[in-house]
Amino acid sequence: MSSYFERQKCLFNQLKDAEEQYSFSKSNKASIDIDYGTIDRKTYRKLKHEMKQFRGKESIFKRSEASLRECLRAKTIPDYIKNPQKWAYYSLADVTPEQMSDATNAATAHALIRELEKREEAQQNPNQEPNESALFKKPIFQVSKTVRVQYKQDEEKAIFKSNKIIMPEYVVGVSHKKENKRKIMIKETKEDPDRIKKAELKLNHLFEMDDDCND
Repeated sequence: MSSYFERQKCLFNQLKDAEEQYSFSKSNKASIDIDYGTIDRKTYRKLKHEMKQFRGKESIFKRSEASLRECLRAKTIPDYIKNPQKWAYYSLADVTPEQMSDATNAATAHALIRELEKREEAQQNPNQEPNESALFKKPIFQVSKTVRVQYKQDEEKAIFKSNKIIMPEYVVGVSHKKENKRKIMIKETKEDPDRIKKAELKLNHLFEMDDDCND
């Protein structure tokens, strides 16, 4: 029994040491969570009064505006400064103002254009003489013989097959030759001269009926 009481006493002593170490007891209460987002009226008025003196004044945290020269300044060093041996320097000290006028520049440009046109003409017509005038002919469009033969062979009419009308093939770029009606009439009279006489005989009975009606 004595050993039991000793162990109990030792345990309570250790609990007391733990309370003192962590400063925890029954009297201690859990701290209430403070909401730092909300401010009471008193503190709000105090802050408002303190900030009133800074109204209308420039902020000390404002960034200074950069000058235009600094904005346009090149960030990298040009190549002609880094490697001057790669560049050639040309001076216009010996050039007169007349040579740099607009009229002189225009005359030089026209002369250059004429020279380029002559070179182009010489490259296009190397065998043509310079004094020979150019001839323009009207273009002639001819249809190849293979297309003509194929058109003559394929002259067919529409065919009715399995409840469908099959039209003849149409060749793009080939047009039908129109024969004059006068030529057709001449051909018919030459081939069958008795045809007109038969027609006249058939129509004679109409004249006879008209005569009977008049009587």
